[in-house]
Amino acid sequence: MASEDLAGQLPNLYIRQNSSNAVSLEFDPNVNYQFVEILDERYKCTRCHLVLHNPHQTGCGHRFCQYCIVSLRDLNTVSTCPIDNEIIKLQEVFKDNCCKREVLNLQVFCKNSPACAAKLCLGRYQTHEKVDCPNYPWICPYGCMQMILMKEAEDHVLVCPEMEIDCPYKMCGCPKRVKRSKLLEHEDIFLREHMLQIADKNTKLEDQISDLYNSLTYKERKILQLSDMIKNCEREFRQLSQLFCKNSNLLASTQTLAIHIDKNTFLETQLRQLVQKTNQQQSKLDLRTLLDTIDNLKQKVALLESYDQRLVVLEDLATQQDTVFRMHGTQLNKNEERFKILEGASYNGKLIWKIMDYKIKKKQAIEGHNLSLCSQPFYTSHCGYRLSARAYLNGDGSGRGTHVSMYFVVMRGEFDSLLSWPFKQKVTLMLLDQSGRKKHICETFKADPNSSSFKRPEGEMNVASGCPRFVAHSVLENAKNTYIRDDILFLKVMVDLTDLEEL
Repeated sequence: MASEDLAGQLPNLYIRQNSSNAVSLEFDPNVNYQFVEILDERYKCTRCHLVLHNPHQTGCGHRFCQYCIVSLRDLNTVSTCPIDNEIIKLQEVFKDNCCKREVLNLQVFCKNSPACAAKLCLGRYQTHEKVDCPNYPWICPYGCMQMILMKEAEDHVLVCPEMEIDCPYKMCGCPKRVKRSKLLEHEDIFLREHMLQIADKNTKLEDQISDLYNSLTYKERKILQLSDMIKNCEREFRQLSQLFCKNSNLLASTQTLAIHIDKNTFLETQLRQLVQKTNQQQSKLDLRTLLDTIDNLKQKVALLESYDQRLVVLEDLATQQDTVFRMHGTQLNKNEERFKILEGASYNGKLIWKIMDYKIKKKQAIEGHNLSLCSQPFYTSHCGYRLSARAYLNGDGSGRGTHVSMYFVVMRGEFDSLLSWPFKQKVTLMLLDQSGRKKHICETFKADPNSSSFKRPEGEMNVASGCPRFVAHSVLENAKNTYIRDDILFLKVMVDLTDLEEL
């Protein structure tokens, strides 16, 4: 009997598995593993004496691999335990998830040891071997069929004859991508086209060089003109300095004026008028008029500087106001999100979860962009447990690629210190039929008090628990069923509130 057949005979309570936030853990039972420490007897199958694979525990307390427990039943009309000869009652057999987690976390060496010095948990052995182990043998995916080691993959890509690369004449206009082994053949076949592309490219480059040369010549002329203008300005300033060198106070005032020339075009105009007036009256210099003009200019400069200082103060105030507005805006957005969550929350232990755009979200899950969806929180009462649901539209664990997986999550709440732990209530997961015939798909389980999934949360939420094979894609997407309508499906979670004390 296959493992799925056994699963069909056992209660739903023993089919569910714990989900993980990453890739589900699993290992191949047919591999001879080298454990870092001697394998403890409690992790060995009672029948085959190998490391337990999908362990099941009997009513007499002994553990078997799932395959071995099935084989025992097939070999005997009445299955008995080989240790104590107790009759194995099917209704007492359950899947030992606690033991399974411990087995999956046992440390083993990589099979490529000592070339690969990695030590890893048994549940991640296959992932390491195919993804992380540098000595894992890898067949080139580009088609050359050469067997190489994972650590040599990057170097192999640089020489693989089947790897498609750009034509060397791409910069000249050839758009072709060809296999490395066919590159010489491509160059021979397209020799004439490549020569024409090179000629066209050269013509364009010559035109660009001509344009650059003309532009350079024009800029050289402009530089010469500017150089002449600078020389004239320097000559005028030297003349001005010679005229004012006899009066130190006047020279200091002129230097102060020169510092502020670049600040205002108006001041530059005034200075040019002053230079013209000085040149015209070299023999009869009226110092009193000149000093009055400079004092007026100083007053104007001081006024402009005061405006600059006021402008800086106003800019600082505007920046502070912008910061305050952004803080208020952020807080308003947070409050709005919180109000939306509180509006949609239920406090009766029931969640109706509407998932829209099923096809798009499943495609995103298949492509690895968004593996799971999380529902809004719901509560067993206003001061009760805070809970939520998680769905993997492309499946998780044993349901990956074939099923929708659905899990139940215990989250950290405001009243956890007043509640009873661990969480012990019965939980029902449902896919709702939208035809009105109420042909809902249901899975019910009672929370395992020994599981870390139902203890008081230390982080934001516990590890989810539920059904990795909740509903098959073939059933969900069958046109004869009405679980999906207008690309929308509804999931429901119900918590049995019986015997649950209210605060």
